[in-house]
Amino acid sequence: MTTAKTTTPRRSPPEQQQHQQHHRARPWHQRLPLLAPTLLLLCATTLPLLPSPTHAQTIATGARHGLALQADGSVLAWGDNRQAQLGQGRTVYAATAREVALPAKAAMVRTSRTSALVLDADGNVWSWGTNLRGELGDGTRADRATPQIIFRGASFIANGGEGAPSFVIDNNGQPWWWGPLPTGVDAPAPQRASAQVPARLARIIHSARTTVALDEQGVVWSWGEGVACGASTAYTAQPVAMRDVPPVVDISVAASAPITDRVGNVSRDLPASRITAKAADGTRWTWGTDPVYRSQTSLPPPRTTDCPPVRLAASAPSGYDPFDPYRYSMHPELVRNGVQIKTTVSGGDGYLGLTAEGDLWRWRYVNPNETPGWQVSLEKLATNVVDASGSGTQSLGLASVVMYITRDGKLYAQGSNTGGHLAVPAGGGLESSASPRRVGLPGPAASVHASGTGSHVLLQDGRIFAWGNGATPYDPSAGFVASQPLQVPTPVALPVQVKKLATALGQWLAVDADGKVWSSGGWGVYPPTHMRPVVVGESSGMPLARDVAVGGNGHGLILGVDGSVWRIGSSGGAGYLPAGTDLYTVGAWLRTPRKVLGLPATIVQVATVDDGYGASYALDAAGQVWFWGQRRNNGIAGVDGAALPVADWLVMEPMVLPLPGKAVSIHGGEFNACAVLQDGTAQCYGKLFNNHLGRRLRMHAPITAVTMGMDEDKQLTSIFAQRGGSVHLRLADGTVWALGQGRYGQLGTGAYASAAEPMPVAGLAGQGDLDLDPATPNVPTTVGTTDARQPPFRVNMELAGSPRSLAFKGEVFGSAGTPASANLYALATLGVPGPGSTWVQMDAQGHWGPLRWPVPALASNVQLTGEAQSQPLTLLPRLDGPGLEGLRLFIGYGSDVDEMLRAGRFREVLELGPDLAAPWPVY
Repeated sequence: MTTAKTTTPRRSPPEQQQHQQHHRARPWHQRLPLLAPTLLLLCATTLPLLPSPTHAQTIATGARHGLALQADGSVLAWGDNRQAQLGQGRTVYAATAREVALPAKAAMVRTSRTSALVLDADGNVWSWGTNLRGELGDGTRADRATPQIIFRGASFIANGGEGAPSFVIDNNGQPWWWGPLPTGVDAPAPQRASAQVPARLARIIHSARTTVALDEQGVVWSWGEGVACGASTAYTAQPVAMRDVPPVVDISVAASAPITDRVGNVSRDLPASRITAKAADGTRWTWGTDPVYRSQTSLPPPRTTDCPPVRLAASAPSGYDPFDPYRYSMHPELVRNGVQIKTTVSGGDGYLGLTAEGDLWRWRYVNPNETPGWQVSLEKLATNVVDASGSGTQSLGLASVVMYITRDGKLYAQGSNTGGHLAVPAGGGLESSASPRRVGLPGPAASVHASGTGSHVLLQDGRIFAWGNGATPYDPSAGFVASQPLQVPTPVALPVQVKKLATALGQWLAVDADGKVWSSGGWGVYPPTHMRPVVVGESSGMPLARDVAVGGNGHGLILGVDGSVWRIGSSGGAGYLPAGTDLYTVGAWLRTPRKVLGLPATIVQVATVDDGYGASYALDAAGQVWFWGQRRNNGIAGVDGAALPVADWLVMEPMVLPLPGKAVSIHGGEFNACAVLQDGTAQCYGKLFNNHLGRRLRMHAPITAVTMGMDEDKQLTSIFAQRGGSVHLRLADGTVWALGQGRYGQLGTGAYASAAEPMPVAGLAGQGDLDLDPATPNVPTTVGTTDARQPPFRVNMELAGSPRSLAFKGEVFGSAGTPASANLYALATLGVPGPGSTWVQMDAQGHWGPLRWPVPALASNVQLTGEAQSQPLTLLPRLDGPGLEGLRLFIGYGSDVDEMLRAGRFREVLELGPDLAAPWPVY
């Protein structure tokens, strides 16, 4: 496939003049900057009064997926499926270890969250996985699901993934590297990492922009920026040796350097490094300058420099030990049983420990003061293991992977394939679906709930079912609780029937048939004694409940049957604690239910927003909306919090929000909040709605419910760089509309692109609009003869494969007014369409090439005169290659290109986001 970076051949001056005249003569070229479809928001007429919201939980919005509950109790899901959010049972995941076949015995394995490196017994280095920054070292930036040799004659490997360089040491003891180099260049193939080292290196570690190596004689070498005890902090490729210490057997380095984030902000890190070494005689030494990290203030503390080296205490310090950093994280069961862990590493959804006998253990961090109820987090993964490596990706909302080598040289992998670690070719599972798919459930549902990368449903019989990552139930009989995404809906073990459910970020609150409130994972009680569902509020005087809301991060609201509101984990609303209150009391006060003071006794609904600080809302019977909590960011309280004094950021006593009308329901999500008003409109504030200025949503039919999900790139960008997530609207006629982020198909419109204005969510198979209430007549969406809300035609797109190595296919459906014999066109551009953009088109043979005239058709003489007709598409049989972030793909059809453009029969179907690109280098 020719990638979108193809350039047009240079022309001679006469040819150029003729080309420019021809270019101006064609309306196609004149309209290139306008190819991206623009949807106009209609000026709606006066709407009837909105009845009471009886369908407030029929739709749900996650970070990258959406859910809808149909009138018959069935559930539809759409969007990203790499964490099994869609419940289809087709995500590539290995719950148990599977062998990765290599033609030679493996000797060393190193993983990152995007790739795998293996050194075999013959000195060959193998790589596979994702390859955004050349981290596979094969000379390309194409993802690869199969192992391939990238270097021969090696004795050591280190995997830096997509955030730091990867290394090999060759048989001559010299270092090589590739991937994202500290010089700012991404090297797709191995190259020498330094000037010639007059020694044979045995081991390499890297931090920030500093590389440190240990040679076979125990001498420590370093190069890069901020070299410890170097002549300058400037970058140097000449290795500097430290010979003022005895022969060294182990090294550790801490370094800092200025880093630019995804939005161009430069950190305050200063180039510096400090090396700590353990000598063969048992002594410990340190030299260099203390690093200053981005988390420290603009006035960093005075830094200490030790040159020449300083001798430390011979024994390990009482605090953090760089040569045994995980000793205080050892699982108590291992300690009690006298299991001696030889090597401990972090990764693979916890910690990995390898004994001298070859037993590989995995456990999660455990609190030394925990009770035996938590002891479900230990598992022996394998025996006869000689090397192991794990990559923890929970911070990115992705499942983790563990890889290990047994004594017979076989390589095994277990866990997620989001980074291609399982060596499964593309097409092995359902990557994503931009149109709804039916979820198999054992009974009709009462409500649906999308929580980050997990999904929950409450059935009409009171049972809760969950699937996806973050929805793993806590099973006290399990040997290990990990982020294994549930492939299909699985029951949550509760001894009661549930009548209300609220979820966010993998946490939930539930109200049972008796009005008692249950929480997931033991939160809401203090101190926590286990991680299983538990009843909350029994000792706080809280009444029985009728409704709940969850904002994530331990933040929840409970509405009592008497109209009182109780909060868990959030700031504000519950008064103040006396100065000097002990920490235990503070913990209990914050983490257990406390009554919110200053609210009327007529509250009928509660909602929360998790914008990084926590904010709360309550709706009273008179239609007033009350607010308390943090209002610093995103204008979620209708005011510019950034312009307020710091003392006014936290609203301790509930205040009434000014709204343009009486509210009938309130809805919160990450960074955004909406109130549905009595006239059928919705007044919204937050990142998607002009921050504190807000936006009034007015549709062709009354709005009955609003759901909002977290930012699709929540874990990839700073909180200030995130764009605000996605929104779904349910209308009184039963149709569902969406706007906001949609690059993972989470809008459900059939496309993988964002929408600034509401677009209809597609029905099953992309045919028609999703209608959750077919018995209610639909309100016409046309104004005159032009339907400004409807897309020009429907699509049903699907991605399959592994990230950034995808198969993109689907169907294009017909529309009224299309010529009887139409041509189908596919075009793509990098970045925002406009002057300077590089456009390419696809021809009938499936080849991409530079845009030319006449524009070749992808398919000719197709019948697309009505919605019952469709044309299959295979637009990108393998989507890979350099620089594809920001790629935008468009399709359209007509008798020719000019007729297609005049009719507006053209739409964007794909916009590639950063996905696994890291916001900060990984050290």
